[in-house]
Amino acid sequence: MKKIIGIAALLLSSLWLTSLAHAHSDVPLKAEYGGTIKEAAAGHQLEVTYSATALSLYIKDHDGKKLSSEGASAEIIVQQNNTNTPVQLKPSKGNALTAKGDFSQLSGAIVIVKYTMKGEKLEQARLTLK
Repeated sequence: MKKIIGIAALLLSSLWLTSLAHAHSDVPLKAEYGGTIKEAAAGHQLEVTYSATALSLYIKDHDGKKLSSEGASAEIIVQQNNTNTPVQLKPSKGNALTAKGDFSQLSGAIVIVKYTMKGEKLEQARLTLK
């Protein structure tokens, strides 16, 4: 009897783990704005882009739907040349948060993205910019 209960428990737990593995969407991560993309632990798709005049963060939900940046806040800590440089981003249009400045030399930099969506808790992710 104990063997049957043990086998049943094993089967149920493996089914549960399989369902968790497939809980994620099959939507592939796609860098819509030409930046570096990563899915954060919270399930948000984060894309970081930079240019000579701006550093931007674009946020989508787990299934690739754009989330409004209204009421959101973000900070990107740029780790480059043995220094950490914090950059505050402000909501701009659509699903973007942006900071203005000279960001043309960020290729290969590691960035830590700390962000809070309206009504949610602080999340973070780490990316290496291309």
